Parts: sequence; C-alpha cells; structure tokens
Amino acid sequence: MNTDRIRKTEEKFSELFGGKPTQNEGTDAEFMRILQRFIFGEVSYVGSLDNRMRELITVTVLTVNQTLPQLKAHVGACLRVGLSPLEIRETVYQCAPFIGFPKTLNAIAAMNEAFTSGGVSLPLENAGIVTEEERYTAGSKIQNPVYGKEIAEKYLWLPDGFAESVPKWLTELCFGDFSTRKGLDEKRRELLTVVMLAAMGGAEVQVRSHAIGAMKVGNTAEEVVCALCHAMPYMGVPRLFNALNCCKEILGKGRTSMNESEFEKRNVFGRGKENTAYAQYFIGNSYLNPLTSPTEKPFFANVTFEPGCRNNWHIHHAKKGGGQILLCIAGSGWYQEWDKPARSLHPGDVVEIPAGVKHWHGAKKDGWFSHIAVEVPGEETSNEWLEPVSDEQYDGLSE
Repeated sequence: MNTDRIRKTEEKFSELFGGKPTQNEGTDAEFMRILQRFIFGEVSYVGSLDNRMRELITVTVLTVNQTLPQLKAHVGACLRVGLSPLEIRETVYQCAPFIGFPKTLNAIAAMNEAFTSGGVSLPLENAGIVTEEERYTAGSKIQNPVYGKEIAEKYLWLPDGFAESVPKWLTELCFGDFSTRKGLDEKRRELLTVVMLAAMGGAEVQVRSHAIGAMKVGNTAEEVVCALCHAMPYMGVPRLFNALNCCKEILGKGRTSMNESEFEKRNVFGRGKENTAYAQYFIGNSYLNPLTSPTEKPFFANVTFEPGCRNNWHIHHAKKGGGQILLCIAGSGWYQEWDKPARSLHPGDVVEIPAGVKHWHGAKKDGWFSHIAVEVPGEETSNEWLEPVSDEQYDGLSE
C-alpha cells in the first residue's frame, strides 16, 4: 500500500475542505478513494502552483463543465485557502465570453450559495473600473500588447457592419468589460483562460494563442503545463493531451521543467569545473569543460550555465578574423546582440559571432543550458568585458 499517497491525500483534503477523505462511507467508497487519492494525493503535489491558484483553476473547469455541486464545494475550498470572494467571483465572471452568459449565470448561482453558506455577505463590491465610453480604449490597452491588432484584419471578409463589429465585440467584451476588472491580475487571468479553453474542447487554436499570451504576461512554461495538468482530473485526459499537443512548440521552447539530473544526461560533453577564473564576468554560476588544449587554435570548451546565469555584455576583438561560434548542446538559453532582439537557443542551434559585435549569452531563468564555445582564430585577438545584463533586461525576455 502506498502510504505516502494516502498521507498526502489526507493532508491536502484537510487543507482544502477541513475534513477527512472518504474511507468506507457511502455506496461508492471505492470510486471516491480512487478519485481523492489521484487528485489530492498525486496531481495536487506536482508542479509549482500553490493551493490558491490550483483552486481557481478547479473553479474555472467546473464552471465550464457546469458541474455545479462540485463547484460549490470548491468555492468553499477557495475561501478556506485564503482567496477573497472577489477573486473567486472574477474567476467565474470571466468565463462568460467563452462559455456564454447562461452557463455563467448557473455558476454564479452555485457560487453565491457557497458564499452564503460560508458567511460571505452579498452582494459583493462592484469591480468594474471603466465607463461605457472607455470600454474599447481600455480593452485595447490590454489586448494589443499581448495579441496585436491582427484580429480586425482577419474578419474584413464579413458583410458590412459585421467586419467592424465582431473584432470590436472581442475587444470591448473580453478585454474591456472583463480583463479590466479588479480582483485578478493579468497574469492569473491569462493562465485561467488557457485552462478554460482547454476544458471546452475544440478550441485548440485559441488554447495555443492564449498560451503564448499567458507567457508574454509573466507565466512560465512550467506554470502553463502545471495548470493544464491540474485541470486534467476535472476535464479528462483527452483534453489535456489536445492542449499539450497544440502548444508543444511553445511550451517546449519555453521549457522550464528540465531538472538538473535530466539536464546532465543531455549535457553529453560534461559540466566540468566551476568557472572561477571568469566568475567576475558572470551573474550566477557557470562551469567550464575544456575539450581541447587552451594553447591550441581553435579552442573548444563546453560552457554550462545554471538557471538564470548569464555572462556580461562583451566583445571579441580582432585585427583580422576572430570572433566566436556557439554550438548549443542541452537545455535552452539566450543570445543577444546590442540593439537587437534576444534569440532563443535550443540544442542543435549554431550562433556565429563576428569580431567586434557586442553581445551576451546564457541560460534562461529557470532552466540549465550548455553550449560549446569555439574561439575562431584571428590576429591580435582579445576579449573586452563590459557591463552586466541587468535583471530588468533579463526578466523582460520572452519567446
């Protein structure tokens, strides 16, 4: 018997509901044990999301699926783990543009029953902050930086009136009426929207689009995967796999879940020793494994970066020839030249860095990375180390 899973189930169940899971009560105790031990003893412990975010995910899926008895129970769990009634209500409200107003009204009724049972006074405070005249402008300010303006161009083929109205409805309703409201920040709203669309089924195009959007506003690939996996017991395995498969390219490139031991298996040229000689030019720890003699030209070395590690801006100088070539081996990282967008790096990528180009390279913030650095022979070669890559610059990078 897996006593650890049973113990975790009891602990999580107590945290969420304040009681004990099913033992032998009722007509279907065996089924309830399977359900509870899988959800609360396994799924709830995998990934980085906390109880609060997980419960908002659960409420979202239950709203989409219209499983109202379970919705009421999890609204109570939301309150128990410290979510405010406003946060819970906004999670339900923002489902309306996606599942329709009638289903959302059903969920609101169930939610309010749970609020009343939990001692929450109704009605709650108003959360809208935009006027009728501001809906489009306010919605555009949220929509355009994340999704652009292309949606309007996609529907120019519609008959007169609709070509303008359909994109306008999207901006005003989804973003102006709902995304501007108090109670949930943009990061949580986008992550919940990914889950919502996945739970609906048949909306894989939108799942992919909103997964990109969720990562643009600060969610990591690991958080998106964790949210979808946490939703799986409530929406089913096929919809999880559909969502993961349609986002594979995005989540794979932004992958943050490779642990150190898995990375080491893929870092086939070895980590080597800590790169103490150049530590002053790095933020975080790097490791160097020379593959040829430093006196030989060209010189090859495998450089490994821990999560978040990057070197300073620097320039490889040469009177003739020179520069550097990077051969990406394992994990994922960044390469950026001055005044140019950062390039996301993955195994098999090759970066040619001419002499005289100001640049930096390193790991992504939550994943290991290694590349082979090749010093290109040249005349009168030297390296000029410059300022560090600031946290503001680094944290602002996205796929």
